Amino acid sequence: MLTLRENEAIIKVVRQHRSVLAGTIIWSAVFVGLALFTFLKLNNDILDYSGEITTGIALLATLLILYKIYIWRKSNLILTNQRVILNVRHGAFSRTVTELLYKDVHDISFRQVGLSALIYRYGKLIIKMPSGNEITFDKLPLSAGVIETINKIRAGGLFG
Repeated sequence: MLTLRENEAIIKVVRQHRSVLAGTIIWSAVFVGLALFTFLKLNNDILDYSGEITTGIALLATLLILYKIYIWRKSNLILTNQRVILNVRHGAFSRTVTELLYKDVHDISFRQVGLSALIYRYGKLIIKMPSGNEITFDKLPLSAGVIETINKIRAGGLFG
């Protein structure tokens, strides 16, 4: 849960690109398809519990997809008028929250690597601090306009 400071307002909340979920959904569908194929091919006469096994596999695949969606929805980049907050969920009980004031932002860059990043228009946002440390947010949608928003706030053009 995010606690805002005095006179602080949320300007933008951005999540990773939806392609983050694609691998989980595709592999889950493949496993459910294989389970259904096995169930139909072997019939109920050969394996008395094939229906229950198929249902169990489908249930596990559904739970895995829902878990990944939960992690995806809870990982975000929040831009306020005072700071940048990077909230990354690693699991249901593990997260990393990084807060950075705009005065501590030294350099901002955006890197796209690979064909899928170019096609689906996402990349890695890299925020550098004067100390040389970097904060990264992977698979950020290019259309989010995060760099422009940060630069406007730093220049005093937005809520300045």
